[in-house]
This record gives sequence, structure tokens and C-alpha cells, in this order.
Amino acid sequence: MIKAIDLFAGAGGLSYGFYLTGEYELVAAAEINENARATYKQNIAKRTEKFEFINNVIGYNFSALNQRKGGQIDIVIGGPPCQGFSNANRHKNHLISMNNSLVKEYFRAIKQIKPKAFVMENVSMLESDTHRFYDSYKDNAEIEALIAKGFKITKRKDSLVLADRVFADIDLEQLPQKNLVSYDIPSQLKHLLSVLRKNLGNDRRLPNFWIKNALLIKRMISEYLAENQATTDNGTIIMRNKLSTILTSLEEENWDTIKTDLDYVVDLQKLIEFIREITSNELIGTYDYSEEHGLRFITQSYSVIDYVNAILGNEYIQKGNVFNAEWFGIPQERRRYIVLGIRKDIYDQSGKELDYTDINKAEVVPTVGDAIADLTDYEVGYDKKQKLQPYKKDDDLCEYAVLMRTGSEGVKNHITTKTTEKVLDRFRKIKQGKNFHSLNIEDKDTYSKPERTQNTIYLRLDPNKPSGTVVNVRKSMWIHPTLDRAISVREAARLQSFPDSFVFIGTKDSQYQQVGNAVPPLLAKGIAEILLEYLK
Repeated sequence: MIKAIDLFAGAGGLSYGFYLTGEYELVAAAEINENARATYKQNIAKRTEKFEFINNVIGYNFSALNQRKGGQIDIVIGGPPCQGFSNANRHKNHLISMNNSLVKEYFRAIKQIKPKAFVMENVSMLESDTHRFYDSYKDNAEIEALIAKGFKITKRKDSLVLADRVFADIDLEQLPQKNLVSYDIPSQLKHLLSVLRKNLGNDRRLPNFWIKNALLIKRMISEYLAENQATTDNGTIIMRNKLSTILTSLEEENWDTIKTDLDYVVDLQKLIEFIREITSNELIGTYDYSEEHGLRFITQSYSVIDYVNAILGNEYIQKGNVFNAEWFGIPQERRRYIVLGIRKDIYDQSGKELDYTDINKAEVVPTVGDAIADLTDYEVGYDKKQKLQPYKKDDDLCEYAVLMRTGSEGVKNHITTKTTEKVLDRFRKIKQGKNFHSLNIEDKDTYSKPERTQNTIYLRLDPNKPSGTVVNVRKSMWIHPTLDRAISVREAARLQSFPDSFVFIGTKDSQYQQVGNAVPPLLAKGIAEILLEYLK
């Protein structure tokens, strides 16, 4: 058996596809989410004696793991998250996406394990310009060495907006060198004030938020003022004065006078966090301040895909391509960027070129109806512990439904979310293939900016077509093609090509998220079969 490890495994869609070939044995996996880890254990890990779970990959010693496995981990698979970033970052909560660093952790694992092959799965837009790394002292020497060897890692100048406003009594030019701790306020208070600012001017949300949080916010501000009344450093004095003024406005519920001071506190706290991110990530660059553009950080960045293509040097032959789930007989148009890598000595021995442009695509692509029509007559529950419902003997089954039922005795995880009458009314009004935007304006009144709502929200699926990319269909409120209810966890799993025998564990919301985040098992199986040409 070919021994495999799955990094960023989630519920195990990628692993399960490899398992389905009958040629791979999953010996270890990394997953930080507790519910996803429980699902993985239930469906995959229990099949292997002495299976090892890694809770967090950051800093993990993969060399030691490989030694414990007899140095026989043959392949590393996984989908490290990569959010990407852009210059328009002043509206983000974080300057740097920590998810991007997980790509580097993934390749660190490959370097330590030295497997025969690897598979990296990611978003189809990985090659876009938003997916980048900033120059950092942590790995600059390694990157420059690769560039010197002729690998393409193109760098560009980036001007990161830290603050596009001035702050009275604060010298922004000198702030990065100051003691930032003196400006700190409790993290919970920081969050609550940020949410309060978002709700200002929203006549529907503000009253509800204030009823729920008024006492807590006022108490926390009062405690901060009491604890710091004698402090004389400049940062604390500034925060004390601003919070005192805010408290007065809150006591009077004077929302017109609070905005200026609230903006000051929230924006300053965000700026402090940005400066700390630059420091903790050891970014290479310089601070730049002017009254015209505020405070910025001038640095360089390079694309994630350039990094992926270069970081292993000449040790691996690799190729990346966008794959569509439809190619593998999955009732879903889901495009993902897949990188296949073969260790050079293995590649040379195979005598086969790494080329999968002519992959055998499914002759028939199942539709949403093919995937879930047979589930219509089964009871949909709201309890995550809903019992298995045995299959009915006289069910009319298509080929895809037969495949999904193989190995199972009945329907499990056929649960959905309870909906309000308002939501049900929307369900009734939306036709197949249509979404939230097809509603009349009076049916959108609970949304503050309905025009900005994504096209995937309140989407009623068309039974005669494959679905779009399955995400968390509970949050997106995907609607059943013929019934006025949300898609169930099991129905979403069918669209992802999870068989009915694959049981999801955790809260209802977690189950939906696990399904949406997963790699479709049949797509993973197709990838695994390609690699068998080199590994067997």
C-alpha cells in the first residue's frame, strides 16, 4: 500500500478519494477543527492502526513523524488555505492573512518528509495577483537564493495602507517606535466598539445590539478608566480621554455625538494591530508618513504561485492545472487548482511525462436532480443526532444515486436548518435557478445593502443542471429544487460526491461547513489514479 499523509484534511474529502482507489493507506492527518477531526476519525482514521493526528502544523516536526512511520510516507496531500491579499487592505481586520503562511508550512512538510509525490489543492484563482507573500526576514535568504539559481520569483513594490487619517495628539511618523502597549484596551471591548460603529446609522440593528450589550460595554469602559486613572504615559491618557467621552455619550444614548471619538478609538486600535503584524511577521520594508496619504508601509511582495513553483528547487517535477469537478462525474461545477509533484528520481524512473491535459472526462455529468431526487421522500430533521433512515425498496434510482448509496443501509445527516416565516416566504417566491436578486424590494428589507448580496444567496437549485460550487449551503441559504426548504447536509454531501456511508459529526452548522470546505471525493479519486502511474 502507498502510505499517505493529508495536511489540512478537513472532514477528509481528499483522503477519502485516495482511499477509494484501494491503493493508498492514510497513516496520518493534520486538522485543527475538532468537529472535522471527529468526522475524519469516524470515516478514515479508524481504518489504519496507529494512525496519528496532528492538531497544528505550524512548527511541527514532520521528519520525526516520517521516522516513526519507518520513513515510508510516500505521498503528501492537502489543501492549505490561501486567502490572498491586495493593496486595498485598510478595510480588513488584518494586514496579513495568516492563512497564506500555511502554504509555506505545507512545503516545509514536503521538504522534511521527502515523499515520492505530493498533491496540493487550492482555489482556482491561486494564480491571480491577490495571492501573494510579503518580503520577510524569516525566509528572504531562501527566496533570494532561489532567484539567484534562476527560478522565477518576480517581486513588486507594495504600499500598504496602515492609516489614511490623522489622529489628534499622535505623531504617526514616530508611532511604530513607541510603546504600543500603552494604547491597548481590552480585546473584548475593542471588538464590541468595532461592532457598535458598524451598527451606527442602522435603525434595525443598532437597538438590538445596544439592548444586548449596553451594560457590558459601559462596565468595561468604567473598569478601564478606574484601572488607568493614575497612569501618566501619553498613550493611556489619550485612550482614557476618548473612552471617557464615549462613555458620556453612551450614558445619554447620544448616537450623534459618539461617532468621531468612536472612529478614533477603533481606527487607532486597528493601526496598532497592523504595526504589530508587521513586527511579528518580520516584514522587510520602511514606514512612510505624510499628511496627504497618512501612514504606509513600503515593502515588496511575490506571488504564491511563483513560490510554489520554485520552493522545492529541482527536487520535484511538478505541474499545476485547474480541474473541474464535472470532469469526474460530479454534479457540480467546481474549479480547483491542483498541483501534482513527482520526486525527480521517481519521475525519471517512470519514463512518463507529467501531463494530464487529456484526462478522461466523464461522458455524462449528473444533474442536481440525479444527485438528490431520491431523497425527497425521506424525512428531513432538525436534530444533528437524527437516526439513520433505512432505504425504501421501491425507490426509483438513477446511476449516480446507486453509486452514492453503495455501502450504506440508509440515509444519515439528512438534516436542515429551521427557517422563519419570512425566510419561508422568500423560498416560495424564488423559482428554479433564481436567487435573492429575483425578489421584489419589499422581500429584501432585512438586508441593509441588498444590492451587494452575492448571487449564491437564496439560490434555488435547478434540478436539470449541475450545481455551482458547493460552499456552506446553510449560510448561503440554498433552496431545494422542488421543496420550500433549505438543502440538507446529506443533499449537499451528495452534490460533493460523498457517499451516504460517509457520516458527518458535530453541530449542524459544522456539518454544513465540513461539506462545503471539502474536496469532492470523486475528484480526489481521479487525481489519485493519475499518480498511480508513477507510484506503483
